[in-house]
Amino acid sequence: MKQSALAFLLFCASFAECRKETNIFSFCRDFTADGCTEVFTDKASFNLAKTIQNKTLREFYNSVYFRGDRLAFELKNADSRKAVDFDCLHGRYSFGESAAERFELEYIELRDKNVYGLVMLGSMIEKLVGPKRGQRFQPLPAFQVTYEIFCGKDPLVKRSILVEIK
Repeated sequence: MKQSALAFLLFCASFAECRKETNIFSFCRDFTADGCTEVFTDKASFNLAKTIQNKTLREFYNSVYFRGDRLAFELKNADSRKAVDFDCLHGRYSFGESAAERFELEYIELRDKNVYGLVMLGSMIEKLVGPKRGQRFQPLPAFQVTYEIFCGKDPLVKRSILVEIK
């Protein structure tokens, strides 16, 4: 009787583990060993304080880069058709709904079954303004950025957020 009860409990525990929600995504300001810090929901807001605003867009985004602002993410309990390991992981980001140009994520790591990554905000702005970088700084309107994370060719998640720099 004890063995059948133990077998039943093991079965229930393994079934619960199989039904665990997968690919739970969050945008955040950064991540630590414990996971995301300062999770963003609908909008990621960044402050213009301590940035160069009286020169060119290039000097502005360089000042943002060296200030260290980033748009990070956390993907909890990553799952795909094949085993998720570091060798299969890659990701990209784009701007707007119909962005033709996509850029590689700057950093991605795997811890247990959780994936973390980021793009430095200064780099993101550099890609966004492109050839206008020599123009005089003007405040940027809010923009949408989409992150896509893959294991090989299998998409794990695709999420967008509005980025505001004020």
